[in-house]
Amino acid sequence: MAGCSQTAAPVAPAPCPLHAALSAEAPAKGIAVETTNPGHCLAIRAEAGDLTAALQLGDFYHDLPGTIPLIDRRGHQLHWYRVAANGGSPAGAWAAVRLIDTNHDIQVPNDALAYLFVAVKAGIPEAGDYLIDQWQDGRIDPGKLWRLRRWLDTPGALPAGQRDEIIAGLNAPADTLLEE
Repeated sequence: MAGCSQTAAPVAPAPCPLHAALSAEAPAKGIAVETTNPGHCLAIRAEAGDLTAALQLGDFYHDLPGTIPLIDRRGHQLHWYRVAANGGSPAGAWAAVRLIDTNHDIQVPNDALAYLFVAVKAGIPEAGDYLIDQWQDGRIDPGKLWRLRRWLDTPGALPAGQRDEIIAGLNAPADTLLEE
């Protein structure tokens, strides 16, 4: 039929097993794990939207013992955690926050703050505690919390105790903050 177009079916990720055994041998030699067969397969899956594969790769670089010659371990971790976070993984978002926000003498970077909000909204308790700590340390601009505060006002947004703790931490009187 003239004028009809057919779209190709989406390409399925490589048929590799999830939780494939990634070896620290290649990185120890200065070779990124993504160039090995199981690592390459997981990277393809992760880039295709498989959040478990992205987290597995991020965790692999995180858990490697010692130093790795010629490989930017932190860069690889952050890449895979961002891939997971951008795909909707709260665990990936929380891991990315910890890698991005390393200079506690400046404001929390905007990308770390965005990932932190994802983790808080997913109910990760440590993320809520971190948000409160950074707010109370003056590392978050009040205007950047407007939407999160509105979301927290929604009943059922988080379990009541967790929600109340975050609201109380964000509403702590200034004299209480100075005493700590």
